Amino acid sequence: MEYILPLKDCHSHFTELVGGKAMGLGSLLRQELPVPSGFAVSTHAYREFVEVTGLDRAIQMNLRGADTIDEQRRVSERIRGLFEESKLQDSLLAELTEAYMQLSPHGMQPVAVRSSSVSEDAAEASFAGEHDTYLWIEGPDAVAKNVLRCWSSLFTPQALSYFKQFGIRANETAMGVVVQTMVAAEAAGVMITIDPMTGDRSQISIEGSCGLGLAVVGGEVTPDRYFVDKVTLDIRSRMISPKSVAYRFDSQAGEVRRIDVPEEEQMKPCLTEEEVVAIAALGKQVERSLGTAQDIEWALGPWIDGKRDIFLLQTRPETVWRNKQAAPLASSQTSIMDRLVGNMSMPMRIV
Repeated sequence: MEYILPLKDCHSHFTELVGGKAMGLGSLLRQELPVPSGFAVSTHAYREFVEVTGLDRAIQMNLRGADTIDEQRRVSERIRGLFEESKLQDSLLAELTEAYMQLSPHGMQPVAVRSSSVSEDAAEASFAGEHDTYLWIEGPDAVAKNVLRCWSSLFTPQALSYFKQFGIRANETAMGVVVQTMVAAEAAGVMITIDPMTGDRSQISIEGSCGLGLAVVGGEVTPDRYFVDKVTLDIRSRMISPKSVAYRFDSQAGEVRRIDVPEEEQMKPCLTEEEVVAIAALGKQVERSLGTAQDIEWALGPWIDGKRDIFLLQTRPETVWRNKQAAPLASSQTSIMDRLVGNMSMPMRIV
């Protein structure tokens, strides 16, 4: 195919072609780790699209003089509207439809459509979280629509601010897109293979909540937190927080919805001890393979025969401590839990 690559073929030397997210997923698949199947829409497809439609010139014109926050917001809205009013070129739409149908041999497979910018995981400035993800998309037409929406998220107000701050020109970057089969997550969250507060490399830090990962990534809940010894995989400490909202797919409405969690369920841990250790073990394996601390998104599928399968949805290099000297470890009188409790404002149950 000219525009699309299977995720397993997204090697590190293809980062400029598929973006950081697709490259990270490709590395996980080649380790035979549990990653939902999918494919990448290349940056070549993006560059050809903006050239053929004339959007490249329209983007450059709109960006002139967009120096203030208010102007960046207005320009972002105009540029994103241009993308979302457009249609994919026929050759790309045909490839996209074929690739999607290969994921859906028995019907309309729900997928996640996720941005994969060539700039989002740069060491100097992490763009992680600045671009869009769309969940539970069904059908090739809907996938095509959300590819355009992901492309348009290259020009959010936050991204335009980054471009200005780091001297990046619009024609110097591009957006790839990842399309993956959807995980009907019972729990989801993030894992960093160091202590994100101190840079302690002997620790794996896991955060999670019920349902899809939107509530955690979006900061809508205080997640459960687990701190695991990287060497022994013993759980050093954990903090269970009230999780008042969750995102789940509503089959009747045909969309992902934010729901209120019943009060009696809010303090239930989102993970079992066995699941915490299993997630940490995967994080340790990924870090060892890629050679640096990782920031990983994970999800647990539905309960089947008394267990839930773990899926890795994304990995990228940890950027905060990557080029810093780690702080000295706390004294034996101060636990990781003690340090973190001082930064928490929400009530929680400490186990």
